[in-house]
Amino acid sequence: MEGKRKTIGSITLRKDRPTNLTFADLHTWVIWQFPRLKGAAMCGAVKPPIANHTWYPALIKQHERQVLVHGHIEVEFSTPNAAAEWLESNGSL
Repeated sequence: MEGKRKTIGSITLRKDRPTNLTFADLHTWVIWQFPRLKGAAMCGAVKPPIANHTWYPALIKQHERQVLVHGHIEVEFSTPNAAAEWLESNGSL
């Protein structure tokens, strides 16, 4: 199973599909919410507290305090806007 996961700081992300995490799991990460809906979630992005690390697209379910992190994709994003815009067009629910 190790080959299907990658660890960034204290968070483990799946390499084969999005990873469902809670706000508590991401308590040290930046969670950025884009003002556009995708299904019942908001498009957004998350970033670990690591200098110069890229942003991951993320679907944010504010009321459930859940984040679906798209850490499995090969594309890198230098801004949260770019990550959220990619998610709006390409991401899955």
